[in-house]
Amino acid sequence: MRRALLPAALLPALAAGAGLRAEELPKFGVLHRPKGFSAIRVVAAPGLSVFLDDAPVGTTDVLRQGLLVDELPAGTYTLRVEQAGFEPKVVKVTVAEGDTKEVRILGLRPMPTPLPEPQGPPAPRARAAGPEPTPPAPVRAVVFERKPVPGGTLVIGAASSPADVLPLIDDLKKQCSCTPALEELKKRKDGLYEFRVRVSGK
Repeated sequence: MRRALLPAALLPALAAGAGLRAEELPKFGVLHRPKGFSAIRVVAAPGLSVFLDDAPVGTTDVLRQGLLVDELPAGTYTLRVEQAGFEPKVVKVTVAEGDTKEVRILGLRPMPTPLPEPQGPPAPRARAAGPEPTPPAPVRAVVFERKPVPGGTLVIGAASSPADVLPLIDDLKKQCSCTPALEELKKRKDGLYEFRVRVSGK
């Protein structure tokens, strides 16, 4: 006696009656992502070429807001992003099992412009008639402020070196017919020396 074929829709019900779960039934034609595989999401401007361990994996675009590289085993990878005319960006990326690592590329630096090769020494310029102008003398000491204080005047300024303060003190001595006193001399961050000289009143 031939057995009647049961419809496929009754298989889960029969399996439940037999003590089997529906998840244990064989499934065909469905692709599953391997367990534990990881992914790297590159967030960058469109049009950048992406390489993973020197192998091309795609180009960033606007729709995907970058590029997603998935189905990767857990581990450490060398990610390189390139664009013509720009220096490549290289990043070491470590992804754990089943994790998605996001890498943001803010921008690539333009390639430096090569300097032109020297063409030899420049031709000497013709000197103008007449004596050469005398270069201005370097500023050795500058007075910023003259502040009245009890008993005299406080002169505040800056000098190129401690020795350059001495001619200024001599000039102040002639002006006041007194003996100026150097109260403070300290070196600033720009290399100059700030000074404070007290000049006694007449």
